[in-house]
Amino acid sequence: TVVLFLVALVNLTFAGGFQTGTQNARAMGMGHAFVGMASDASAIYFNPAGLANLRGINFLAGTTLIMPTMEFKGPAPSTLTSETVKRTFTPINFYGTYSMGYGLSFGVGVFNPYGLGSEWPATWIGKSLAVKTELRTFYINPTVAYKVNDMFQIGVGFNYIMSNVLFYQVIDIPSIPLAPGVALPAAPNVGVNLEGDGKAAYTFNVGLLFSPLDNLSFGASYRHKAEITFNGDLTFSNLPAKPTGFPVGHSDLFPNGPGVAKLTMPYDFRFGISYDAMSDLTLNADFQFVGWKSYKELAVDFEKNSAAWADLKTPKNWDNSFSFKFGGEYRMSPFAFRLGYVYDGNPIPTMYMDPSLPGSNRHEFTAGFGYQITRNIRADVAYQYISFTNDVNDSAVPATSPVKFNGTYKNSTNLFGFNLGFAF
Repeated sequence: TVVLFLVALVNLTFAGGFQTGTQNARAMGMGHAFVGMASDASAIYFNPAGLANLRGINFLAGTTLIMPTMEFKGPAPSTLTSETVKRTFTPINFYGTYSMGYGLSFGVGVFNPYGLGSEWPATWIGKSLAVKTELRTFYINPTVAYKVNDMFQIGVGFNYIMSNVLFYQVIDIPSIPLAPGVALPAAPNVGVNLEGDGKAAYTFNVGLLFSPLDNLSFGASYRHKAEITFNGDLTFSNLPAKPTGFPVGHSDLFPNGPGVAKLTMPYDFRFGISYDAMSDLTLNADFQFVGWKSYKELAVDFEKNSAAWADLKTPKNWDNSFSFKFGGEYRMSPFAFRLGYVYDGNPIPTMYMDPSLPGSNRHEFTAGFGYQITRNIRADVAYQYISFTNDVNDSAVPATSPVKFNGTYKNSTNLFGFNLGFAF
């Protein structure tokens, strides 16, 4: 049922690490370990204190091509296998900063920290869970930073959040008794479509940099949670016409109308270290903690209810998640070479997992390359590979089969990041 719209929404939004994380190709090449370094305009996202160390005017813009492939295989002895439709998602990032002197720097960033999507064949066994799901969030993040001295820098940002969602599923409605001996016939392959926008939401982020030595710095950043209210229009398609002489039809029991739900983006704490092992080699390490423990339940409020369609609630009971990120950058002017590794923790208990975008603890590998085109222009590219397999045998998610949605979930994702930077 449509309650699974928001289950799918949350899973695709935060699957397996729960941020897309691809906010700068340079950082991506180093396993996204950038909190202790924060040495370009993307500090607005990673650690706003880093703006205080930038000079002049800086612009940084880019995108990431995210190409996921997901597969679900039913438990033995089942031979059922389904695979998602191949698609490419393109989250963007843009940053601009200005250093006005007196230790003060200002900047603004626009980026998509949450949101991807998934699309399965319209006839697959999980069509009642999700066929097509997309979510986008846009964060507009004005920021100010202050350089206390050469050792300490601080930064703070305000976040204005916009979001939109699209969800489509196909359900099979069984025969519905209306009175003794009278029943509406079954209605197979009914389309359920929900599109909507999130109300404007707000939050804040803060950051700190501490450099006790010229070649060593520590960074910390915190982004507060944000609650988004989604208002969507629910429409059903392929419903049978009301049979002659019947008091009600399917369209009366499954009415089109608005639906409302709230989704909380969790708080996010990061700590990072950056060490210049040599004049041309920098090593970084980050720890990230995301506060999902408070996510206990998901509720959906439909404006139009009926005997067959009512407000719904589903338990979630997620755990907090954490990740470790390691990376390095070797500079050989005008080139830079980067490598990285990420361990990404998964907060979703297996019994609440579904195929919209399944999660798992993940090992991820990255590589990147930078080129200083001119004194003022820099280009960065990066590649990231994500792969995991998760065997689920305690699923609480229903399916059309009698064994719930147990089975093996496999994911393989290729990511290509691109950024162009300007400094004046």
